[in-house]
This record gives sequence, C-alpha cells and structure tokens, in this order.
Amino acid sequence: MATGRTISANHITDLDKSVLTLCKEISIIVKDSITDGNLKRLFWNDYGKVSMTRDAGAGRGGGKLQRDALCVRGRQGKAPYSNRNLRWHPLTVAAQEIQFARPIERIEIEGVDNTQTLVFIVSINGEEKRFSSDMVHELPERFVVLPEHWMEYIDNLKLWNDTLWTQNSCVIPAMEACEWWNAIEVYAFLAITVAIEKFDVEFEDIYNKIKKILENQIIDTNLNLPSDNFPDKEYDYKNCPVCKKSLSDTLGEFRNDDREKTWQPAWSSSKRSEGEDGSNQILHILPLIETEIRHKVGQVKFGHRWCNVAMTDHSLEEALDFFEYIVRAHNRI
Repeated sequence: MATGRTISANHITDLDKSVLTLCKEISIIVKDSITDGNLKRLFWNDYGKVSMTRDAGAGRGGGKLQRDALCVRGRQGKAPYSNRNLRWHPLTVAAQEIQFARPIERIEIEGVDNTQTLVFIVSINGEEKRFSSDMVHELPERFVVLPEHWMEYIDNLKLWNDTLWTQNSCVIPAMEACEWWNAIEVYAFLAITVAIEKFDVEFEDIYNKIKKILENQIIDTNLNLPSDNFPDKEYDYKNCPVCKKSLSDTLGEFRNDDREKTWQPAWSSSKRSEGEDGSNQILHILPLIETEIRHKVGQVKFGHRWCNVAMTDHSLEEALDFFEYIVRAHNRI
C-alpha cells in the first residue's frame, strides 16, 4: 500500500504559495491577538503554524488549521491516493462525472518493474498533454479520473507493491475537494472559532481583522471575499454543533469511568489525545459527496470527536433524528 508522504509534497505552485501565505497571515493575526506568551506559543504550535508544502509537512509540520481546512485526510492503501494533499489539488478520482472537473482522456503506464509511473493524458485547448504522477500538481485546471480510465490496467495494478503505490500517490477523492477560496474561508472560520473558544480572544476584534484580510486578497481580484455565506455572528462560531457544549468541554460528565490507558511504544509520538471524547475534529453539517463541493464555509465546523463519530457519514439532521429515536426507544424521555 501507499505509505509515507504524498508524491511531490514539497512542490507547490504559485497559487498554492499565495493561498498558504494568506492563511499564514490569518494565523499571525490570531497569534498577535492572544496576550499571554505561553498561549501564543500553544496556538502557533498546535493550530496556527503553516507549512509551505502540499501535505502540511512531515511530523509536527503545519498546525491543525492547515491540516483540517486546507488538506484532505491522510489515506493509505492499494490506490494512488495522496496521503494528505491540498484540497484544490487539480487531479481527483470519482465514481461518476462531476461538474467541477473535466474527465481526463486516458491513463498510460510508463516504465517497467519498480519504475512504473502513471501518466495522465488530458486535453487542453484541443491538444493532448501528458502529466506523470509527480507532475499532476501543475495541471492548469481540475480533472477527474473515472472508473473506465483504470479498466485497461486493473490486472497490472493488482500486482503493484508498496513502492509503486507510494511513488504514484497523486490523486485526491473528489468528495474531499474544494476550490482554493473555499479552503481559505474554512481556514478563516476555524481560526476565529479557535481564537474565541480556546484562547478567549474578543470576537468583534478578531472577526474584523480577519475579514479585512479576506477583503484585501489579491490572489484573484475578480473574487470578492468573504462570501455571503461567511458568518458574522459570534454564536455561529461557538460550541459543538451536535451537543451544543463548548468545544473546550471534555464531555467527561458522560463517561462513567476514566478512559483506560493502553500500551504505546515509548519510541514513537503518541496521538492518544486525538482520540479523547472531547478532542476537536472538523465535521461537515452535510456529508461529503462526490458530485457537490461541501467543504466550504457554512458546512464545516469544529465539533467533539464523540459527536463527530456519532454522526458518521450522515447529515446533522439525520443524526439528530436517529439520536431522538434511540432515546425514545430506551424510554429516556
């Protein structure tokens, strides 16, 4: 299976650099709004740091805001998925045609044995262009690879080893993709959420400062940010959207016993805290699907891990209807 960092992780385009730089400006504004020196460092290291890479960097690279708002989830397996990549990455995979990407023309495989490389042929202005797996980040627009494009090579791909999958990890799932401006607005929204919920920053002040950054963006002067969907009320940023409790709440009152410790190798870093009930994860009010961009402001919020896991891949409304049924079935109301 594909392991390690995504291919071309350290190669970013001018657009990528502009987006990452703007997000870094947002992080700096939040950091400078925190008065306590220790809390400044905590915010920067855990949330605000921006890595100028496609995958938020190795180890303790980019902070949580970059990983959650700008990057797709880490994936491994017998498939060419990127193990994290920018959500506006121009090569996606889907089970069906999608409106926000054009189908490629075909796939070819170059090389032999452990040098085999996927090559994606696309049509640009009526002319066929070839992009190898390590160069697809330079595609000038978004394309989608469909099931029929793989058919010719299925028997070959079944035999690929970890090395081949890793050196061809170059696509992202269409369901996790978004436009670069969607990613920026989600980053800004989550940054404000963290600022007011975790670091007691005054809402009006941080909102107006970040709004000004968005208004003054020059990545595309024909685009007006923030969009009409960008919330301007404090209550839209606070609390978990599922349980309505503060994001700082551990939900410990609902656990009868402390979470039992399990063995962790002393020579590796532990991510145990990310598995705590009250740890914060991004959740989508409507589940991600391939045919519509849903990673955008208004649909993405921070919530508790317990709440996020309970929703699975359902909408918030579906989840609440199910919770209500369960409570009634157990005669708890």
